[in-house]
Amino acid sequence: MRSSPMRSTPICATITAVKAPLSSERSSPRRPCWMRSSGSTRARPRETRLRRCRIGTGHGTGHSRAASVKVFHINDKFEVVGGVEVYIRDVLPELRARGIEAHWIALRRQGVEVEMRSEDAAWNWRGAMAEISRSPLAAGVDGETLLHVHSLSEPAILNRLFPLAPVVRHMHEPRLFCPGQGKFWAKSETICDRPFGLHCFVHAYTQRCCNRHPKRLWHQYSNTRHEVQTASARYAKMIANSNYTKDEAVRAGIPENRIVVRNNFTYVTPEPDWNAPQPPVIAFAGRLSRTKGVHILLNAFAQVLRKVPEARLEILGSGHDEQVFFRQADALSLGEAVQFHGWGDKGAVDALLSRAAVVAFPSIYPEAFGITGIEAMMRGKPVVAFDVGGVSDWLRHGETGFSLRAGDTTGFAEAMLRLLSDAPLQQRMGRSAREKALAEFSAEVHMTAIMDLFAKVLDAQTAVPSNDRSGHREAGRPS
Repeated sequence: MRSSPMRSTPICATITAVKAPLSSERSSPRRPCWMRSSGSTRARPRETRLRRCRIGTGHGTGHSRAASVKVFHINDKFEVVGGVEVYIRDVLPELRARGIEAHWIALRRQGVEVEMRSEDAAWNWRGAMAEISRSPLAAGVDGETLLHVHSLSEPAILNRLFPLAPVVRHMHEPRLFCPGQGKFWAKSETICDRPFGLHCFVHAYTQRCCNRHPKRLWHQYSNTRHEVQTASARYAKMIANSNYTKDEAVRAGIPENRIVVRNNFTYVTPEPDWNAPQPPVIAFAGRLSRTKGVHILLNAFAQVLRKVPEARLEILGSGHDEQVFFRQADALSLGEAVQFHGWGDKGAVDALLSRAAVVAFPSIYPEAFGITGIEAMMRGKPVVAFDVGGVSDWLRHGETGFSLRAGDTTGFAEAMLRLLSDAPLQQRMGRSAREKALAEFSAEVHMTAIMDLFAKVLDAQTAVPSNDRSGHREAGRPS
């Protein structure tokens, strides 16, 4: 039975300002001012003190900030439709809490014009591509500004952003090194193991891995070529959200020294009640598509149900393949044991993961990271997943869940059965999962790393004489 779908409608290196002892501060003269007590500025040249104080956190006293660091998050969308937008939505308040002036700007090409949208109408604008340098975005750039680019693959726009400020590129998915943006051959349902190249034109037709309209295929190929051959040398730094993303970018031809790995984060949730009875609920949250492996999950759950009749599978999400999955569930006679809840907001996801005994992550395409996995782990839930893409960055087989060969339906079913049938194992893995999430994937850990990166980029920028900065940005070679 399918329930009705739910339609629910500057820089700081730590989550709080760090106050190091004065002796430690003096031994680390390059540490940003938001990591030092006010007394540490006395040993620094006046010019450096003034510049550093512009990047204070706003926490406590001792930092008379003359101007705020600004970070503009540039994306092709403003609405939350996927993991990229979830990241931007969540990172904005973290930046602002640390004294950073942070904005979300959506840039979309509309023919020969560019449309600019933001939560603040003051940044909304539409004009000719050549006029970006006169847009509100350009007017808002000053000496302590970073442009943090996410899912934007439009060379004409990118080329006009580089002269404005240092650009940090975030690789949330394979779009920078794969014209199909998924590294997945849809026809054979296998992961593409070839680096970006001319073969992409052939496989677009033989494997349906990319848009097959000749003009669109050429456009996507050209975008990827621009990222690999041109833009990658102009970014101040490139952030990969997993080791898989970094490795594939390097295979495509992007220099390894341009890339740093910064895993995604999730918010710390209350400690689970480890003694509470745990109903045999398996949870899935994500897009309803074959790439997400929902068809494999349904087949695996049918095997589980034969041995654990009281088991339940709850699926939260929507997508273009949902009708196929509805029919598959009916054909498998799963009945009320499976519930399709439809799309759900952040609260619905939290509620589902919290009541689950096991979280299923059956993606068969190479997920760049897989944020649902760390959200489950933070709630003390073991995860059963296929070993694809960036999953190995967070899932430890036999410790925080089970990692299986992609497409192994029987193995997936056996892993879920084992966890549902062995409460001590389920709790032991759940505790290990939460410990790992707290240690590696909290907002504090992520923001510490991101702020350190931002500081280094700004330090490199200010090391270049002011009359050389335009050329420095064009060359994309911060020292």
